[in-house]
Amino acid sequence: MIAKYYANYILNRLNSSSGRVKYSYNLKKSNSIAVLFDATDINNIKIIKDFVNSFSSGKQKVSAMGYVNKSNTSFDHFSSLYFDYFSNKNLNWFGKPYGHLITNFLDYEYDILIDLSLKNHYALNYLLKASTAKFKIGASKKDITIFDQEINSDEIPNLNVLITKITDHLTQVK
Repeated sequence: MIAKYYANYILNRLNSSSGRVKYSYNLKKSNSIAVLFDATDINNIKIIKDFVNSFSSGKQKVSAMGYVNKSNTSFDHFSSLYFDYFSNKNLNWFGKPYGHLITNFLDYEYDILIDLSLKNHYALNYLLKASTAKFKIGASKKDITIFDQEINSDEIPNLNVLITKITDHLTQVK
């Protein structure tokens, strides 16, 4: 109970606009793209790998960070090209992610940060809020404002629809 209140306090104190210049970016013209997603369901990994592969060619940096909402991970959660994973083992007592993967992810200023999580996870929200990415996009979250461009979460029944909506938006930006 205390951990949850403290976690929300920390998340609300993170000023996502501090030191961050907001721009609108096109998926094709951006040099660096990061994707955050819920990797607990292994079926999501294949969908997200296909999505990342669709735009990764010619980019300076592409990073996909998956959160596994379990203590133990499976073979499917081993790091590979563009993809890294963290689990509940990489969270402190109030749910803040830590470790070298997290530090490396937060130290880079991406052009675009895409959130493909359909559920509200504190660990992913923390990374979204702490990131200095120039443009953040994803499905709207209850009780927290994170994104420069929010997709109405009521219109998103599954991951494929979210990817389509985000792709449509990022290809229309000039």
